[in-house]
Amino acid sequence: MKKTVVITGATDGIGKALAKILASEYHLALCGRSEEKMQQLVETLGDCQIYYECFDITDDEKRHTFCERVKAEFETIDVVVNNAGANTKKDKVADINLSDLRYMFELNCVSAVGIIQEFYPIMAERQQGLFVNILSTCCLFNNPMAGSYSATKDAMEGISKILLKEAKKDNIGVCSVYPGGVDTNFRANANHSYLKPETVAKMIKNCIEKFADGSSTGWSVQLMSLNQGNIGSNLEYRFMQDLMAGNLQRRLFSLKI
Repeated sequence: MKKTVVITGATDGIGKALAKILASEYHLALCGRSEEKMQQLVETLGDCQIYYECFDITDDEKRHTFCERVKAEFETIDVVVNNAGANTKKDKVADINLSDLRYMFELNCVSAVGIIQEFYPIMAERQQGLFVNILSTCCLFNNPMAGSYSATKDAMEGISKILLKEAKKDNIGVCSVYPGGVDTNFRANANHSYLKPETVAKMIKNCIEKFADGSSTGWSVQLMSLNQGNIGSNLEYRFMQDLMAGNLQRRLFSLKI
């Protein structure tokens, strides 16, 4: 039986690339903002069983309705990818507009927690499931003019680390992904030296499969292009696997995509 993967922020960038790469092997539940982009995406996914809706993921009622409909549509929910997010405003900390900051917290952290809360109970009941949270290397390298975005991603990183420990008893995995610069519409100007969305999507698929084969109950992945963007054929992935007794085990893999 095919597994079901939920992807938020599916109409562009990493989410779109992930939907395309998973469509032949998984059922998909997708959400995003743009109806036009969603229709274009769905047309490329072939015979895959798909459920999708377009809405602002910070809208609590619409988010809840989407999740309830997804649970009704599919027999199981196996993987949830919290990908929706944006850096809507860059400013020095002294100049941050607090309304912008609050919205970014809603978009990059609160809505993702809401998604987790919707699907956690059914995963816990089955003692099976995986949450993939897309973070950012800004959690590792806090740069000027990115205070709002870094703060929201740092908050989500904390949620992910704690969820990893809490979910272990229910056999639910948590994978935190830290992409470096990705060449998507997330940025005002294209930068072709950055990672391709398809590269990140392949890595996420690899993580999903790694969890499915029982290799780990949780880990985090740091993915950055080598030499500031020259990724070539090999990428270094840092997996921080299996929180055991509070100790983070780190392993460095060099994988070919």
